[in-house]
Amino acid sequence: MLGTLFQSSDLVSTSFGVATIATLACAALMLLGMSWSAERWRVPVALAGVALLASGFHYLETTQIWLSSQQMTAAPRYIGWFVVHPLQVASVYFFARIVGPVPVGVFWRITAAAILMVLSRFLGDAQIFNPTLGVLLSIAFWLYILGEMYFGAMSDAVRKSSRHIRLGYFWIRLILTIGWAVYPILHFVDVVIGTGHVRSIIVLYTVADLVNLITVSLIILAVAGKERF
Repeated sequence: MLGTLFQSSDLVSTSFGVATIATLACAALMLLGMSWSAERWRVPVALAGVALLASGFHYLETTQIWLSSQQMTAAPRYIGWFVVHPLQVASVYFFARIVGPVPVGVFWRITAAAILMVLSRFLGDAQIFNPTLGVLLSIAFWLYILGEMYFGAMSDAVRKSSRHIRLGYFWIRLILTIGWAVYPILHFVDVVIGTGHVRSIIVLYTVADLVNLITVSLIILAVAGKERF
């Protein structure tokens, strides 16, 4: 990315550059935040930090692809999503487990659902099975994760916790409800309708990644720091 000239009108390059710097900077903040967070918060903070770090390196690679070819498909994004989305739901699980008992089975189920959510869209994009079926399966796994967050043991544990933890969990859950809805919508437009991975789709995917990942991570860090400051 560094040393390659591009114009301000190239919104894709600009969005990729912002995503790279923002995710790596927030990853550094999260990992530093482990030193000022209480010990019990270090697992969700570390998981969020690693997710940010993985996303930063992923965007560094996609920036190089775009600058060298001025083309992009959804395929490189799946590399990031297969890592980032399971780490995100894992961080939410450990966020909830801090304040109350949450069965370990919930962890395995929502992590598997996050992987299958991405895999369904990937298989549809790869034309291994019908793209519409891929979108529908992806939505089903996403709704299952939300069901665990809204009505499962995680929600029960958080409901009995302090106000700042309940408020943080509320915003995390809301972001994963609204923000993650962008992925199947854009996939439907990109693959099922067949617009292709045009510049507007690329930028919207990037903005969604930034909002969904950075805000959730910073909420976790803010709630963790509340106990120390």
